[in-house]
Amino acid sequence: MKKFILFALCSILALAFSASAQDAERYSSSRLDNLVNQLKRQTVDLADRTSEDLRQGNSRRADIEAAFLAQQLDASAGFFQDFIRDGRRASELRDGASILSDLARRAPGNAAWRDVQTTISDINRELGAGGGNNGGNNSGNNGGGQSSGRAFWRGTVDKEVHLVIQNRNIETRTIDGAPYDNSTFSFTSTLPTKRVTVEAIKKSGRGSVRVIEQPSRDNDYTAVIQILDNDGGAKEYQLEIIWR
Repeated sequence: MKKFILFALCSILALAFSASAQDAERYSSSRLDNLVNQLKRQTVDLADRTSEDLRQGNSRRADIEAAFLAQQLDASAGFFQDFIRDGRRASELRDGASILSDLARRAPGNAAWRDVQTTISDINRELGAGGGNNGGNNSGNNGGGQSSGRAFWRGTVDKEVHLVIQNRNIETRTIDGAPYDNSTFSFTSTLPTKRVTVEAIKKSGRGSVRVIEQPSRDNDYTAVIQILDNDGGAKEYQLEIIWR
C-alpha cells in the first residue's frame, strides 16, 4: 500500500513538473501585448490609407504593391495577435515575429511604414529574437545592453553608396552615381553603444559589399558599410547586417 501511495505521489509530481516545464516555454508579457495591439492599430490604419489612395484615381505599380503589402501585414498582425492570445510557445512567437519582419522589409520608405517597422522591431527585441534569449520578460534589455542583433536594408545603388548605421537608423549616403530615395530598413534590435563586430551579408545585388568602419567609442558607435557597383546602370540590393 505504501509503495502504491509513493508511486502515485511520484506520478503526480512528475506531471506537475512536466506542466510547469511546458508553462516555462510560454511567453507572458504585458509589454508584448501592448506592442502587438499597437501594431494592429497601425496596420489597420495603413491598410485603409493605401486602399483609399488607390480609389483616388490612376496609381503606379508601386502604389498597388504597397496596398497589397499593407493588406498582407494587417492580416499577419491579426494572426500574430491570435498567437499571443492562444499562449503559443516563445519559439513560435519569435518565428512569427521574424515573418512579420520579412514582410516589413519589403515596405516603401516613408513615415507611416517606418512606424510599423519600428513596432515590429520592438516586438522582436521584446521576444529576444536579436539576442537569442529563450523567452521571459526582456524589458531590461535596452538598446545599449543587447550585444547581438540584425538589421535589414534594401535599396538601389548606381555606383557607390555608404550605409551609416547608428542605434536604430540606417542613413543611405550616395558617394558616387545617381541617388535613389527608395531605401527601406528594419531592425531586430538596436545597434548597441558598445564595441561589437558588424558583418554585412549581400542577399541580392551584383557588386561588392564590405564594412569599412566598425562601431567604437571614437565614432559614437557607428558602423559604415560600403556598397560598390561598377557594372554600369543601377541595381537593387538587399543586405542582412549582423552584429555580435
